[in-house]
Amino acid sequence: MGTPERSAQAHASPTRSWSRDGTPYPEQPPPPRPSRDTGIKPSIPSPTNDDGVIPDDAEIDIFTLTPVAALKMLCSSVEGLVRITGDVPPTPPISYPATQNLKTIQAEKEEVVRKLADWQGRAQTPPSRSASDEIDGVPFKKTPIGSPEAAAYEPLHVIGANAEPINVQHGAIARKFYSKKPPPIPLEEYLLRLHKYCPMSTAVYLATSLYIHKLAVIENIIPVTGRNVHRLLLAGLRVAMKALEDLSYPHRRFAKVGGVSEPELGRLEVSFCFLTNFELRVDKEMLWRQATAMRDGESLYEVPETYEPRVAPLREERKTPIRYIVPSRPMPVPTSS
Repeated sequence: MGTPERSAQAHASPTRSWSRDGTPYPEQPPPPRPSRDTGIKPSIPSPTNDDGVIPDDAEIDIFTLTPVAALKMLCSSVEGLVRITGDVPPTPPISYPATQNLKTIQAEKEEVVRKLADWQGRAQTPPSRSASDEIDGVPFKKTPIGSPEAAAYEPLHVIGANAEPINVQHGAIARKFYSKKPPPIPLEEYLLRLHKYCPMSTAVYLATSLYIHKLAVIENIIPVTGRNVHRLLLAGLRVAMKALEDLSYPHRRFAKVGGVSEPELGRLEVSFCFLTNFELRVDKEMLWRQATAMRDGESLYEVPETYEPRVAPLREERKTPIRYIVPSRPMPVPTSS
């Protein structure tokens, strides 16, 4: 039982509690009201809505260019290549005879048997004792190595001596990007789907456009058609993201969003790297030239009237009728705010 004074104080302030010695506890904060809670304001401004508007300034700044705007520029550039190229079928695989020359096979077998017998005879022959077999009066016993790889008569194998020409290799790799028929999804809708579930930066889209233009126009390695453009873009974006970004999306997620299986995405990624000869380095000047040419509606390359999309010839026989155009305007230097 409390005193009348303590009871009166408890009725006067029902939210406060009292200790046994009569001193009040600190007042409790009011109950939370979620409807009136404004939340914690972030220290940095929230990202603005990317409407994909391509800037029409005299000098384009790749550091302020939005990713969706770069995506649309990439889409329009690649669609232009598809319209110019048309429908080019993939290079058929090289057909080899079903059976090789039987005389050659028999000669190889006899050569293997002869070398094996020669090696076994040398391994079983005891070493001859000579004066040089003693070191400081102590006899030194020589033991044969007994390894066919260390034999003096072993022929020298040159890696790549019997490799196919470079254009044959590129033709075999380029076939991995072809579909039996063009995918039903439009190209821009496909890229927007990739950006919705796997957003990428502006540099990734610009670098992908640079890679594809190099393969299709400069090197003339693979023609960009409606049947391979989706896989080319998917592989190019994956490779550019790994080459330029510190972090990349998981393989399973990117394959699921792109509409291919995980093993197929891996094959496309490796094939794209081999087509580009692993030359994936880009700088800000290269990206600025690419963005400026695509924004102005110009082509980075002058395509002659006699241009025919085909598989690239051998590197020593390759001609370069395509001339690279360098914009007359110098690249703007970004100023720090």
